[in-house]
Amino acid sequence: MVMKCVLSCFFLLVVSMSGQSVREDRGTVAAIGRLRSTLVTLQDAGASRASLSQELVDEMTSLAEIGHRPPRPVVATFADELTRELIGRKLNSEQMTAIHQCIVEVVRRVGTSNLNLAKRLQDTLVSSGIDSSKTQLVVRNFIAVGEAVQGPDDSPMAR
Repeated sequence: MVMKCVLSCFFLLVVSMSGQSVREDRGTVAAIGRLRSTLVTLQDAGASRASLSQELVDEMTSLAEIGHRPPRPVVATFADELTRELIGRKLNSEQMTAIHQCIVEVVRRVGTSNLNLAKRLQDTLVSSGIDSSKTQLVVRNFIAVGEAVQGPDDSPMAR
């Protein structure tokens, strides 16, 4: 009887968790799609910078795991700088994909170090024609988002 009760509880736990992960996965897929759409819209020089920056904040925040969401002001600072530099800039698909992946990975805690993600973002921004001082500001704010999500890197190179 006790074993039957334990098995029933375990079964209910598994079923409830699987339903939660399906909802979470659908929400994540939708947020990733909205993020890509916002990044594409940034190429329109006539688009509202403030509106797109706010969309980036909302999308990045929704992508982060509930217990590891970065503070909105940290995300907003990054989103404002990124939007300022990308608005009206035509990116090729490789650049767009790299920026998109960096943002998703930094807020989703996929295990890539903040330093490696920041380097990839920096290389992409420089290759898109953004000057190095502006790129450094965007990257610094990007690292702040990563540290808010997963803490500072333990890598000796990051110190």
